[in-house]
Amino acid sequence: MKLGFIGTGIISSSLVTGFCTAGIPDLHIWVSPRNRERAAALQKAFPDIVTVAKDNQEVVDSADWVFAALLPQAAEGILSELTWPKDKKFINLVMTLSTVRAREIVGDREIIADVVPLTFAANRFGPSVIYPDIPEVCELMSYVGEAVPVKTPEQMAILRAMTGMMSPYYMLLTKLIDWSVENGLDEPSARRYITSFTASLSRKAAVFDGPLENLAREATPGGINWQALTHLEETDSYRPWTEILDPILKRVTKE
Repeated sequence: MKLGFIGTGIISSSLVTGFCTAGIPDLHIWVSPRNRERAAALQKAFPDIVTVAKDNQEVVDSADWVFAALLPQAAEGILSELTWPKDKKFINLVMTLSTVRAREIVGDREIIADVVPLTFAANRFGPSVIYPDIPEVCELMSYVGEAVPVKTPEQMAILRAMTGMMSPYYMLLTKLIDWSVENGLDEPSARRYITSFTASLSRKAAVFDGPLENLAREATPGGINWQALTHLEETDSYRPWTEILDPILKRVTKE
C-alpha cells in the first residue's frame, strides 16, 4: 500500500501515525516537506515506512492514494499546480473543497472522496466520515477507526460541522475536573474518573435502543440527575451548544 500526504498538519500526522501502527503489510508513506519539523518527526518515528518527499509532486508520483490535507485558502492553488495521473486515488480532507470542485482541479478518476478524520486516528479509533460511500475508501479508513459513509454532500457538511464541538467538549471536561480539584480531589483521580465516566455515557448511548432523550428523562424525580437536568434546562444552557453549529455549518459549506 502506497499512501501520500500533501500537507503535514495535525490531521495528516494523526493519520500517518495510525496507518503506521495498524500492521499493514508492505506499507509505504510519502509526506510533503511543507511542515519540515513534523515531517521529520514522522520519518524518525517510522523510518522504515515514512519518506519525506522533496516536493508535493513527488508525493503524487510515488503514492497510489493521495490525501490532500491543506488549509482551505491555499488548497486550490497548491493542487492545481500539480500533475495528476489518472490512476491516482484522491482523498480530500480540505474543509471547503467539494468533490465536484476537486474533480475539476485534479481531473476525473476512479476514486475521489471527501473524508473527515479526526486526531483519534492516531490511536486507530473514532469515526471518519466518508462521501461518497465507496467501499475501497471505507476499507482504507477502517485501518484507523470506524468508517462512517454518508449519502449526500449535505450530510457530510452536517457531520463536518459537528467536529467543531471537539474543543468545547474538552473544555467542558476541563471545567468538571477543575471543579473536582477545587473541592478537594486530586487532579489524576478527577481526570481518570471523569474521562471514564463520560466515555461510558457515550458507549451506553451508542447501544441504547430508543430515543436518547429517554436516557436523560429516566432520572429519579428529586434526585441529583433530575436536579442537574432541571437546572440546565431552566437556564437554557443547551441552546448555545446547537446555536453555534449554524454558523459553523455555513462556514464548512462555503466554497
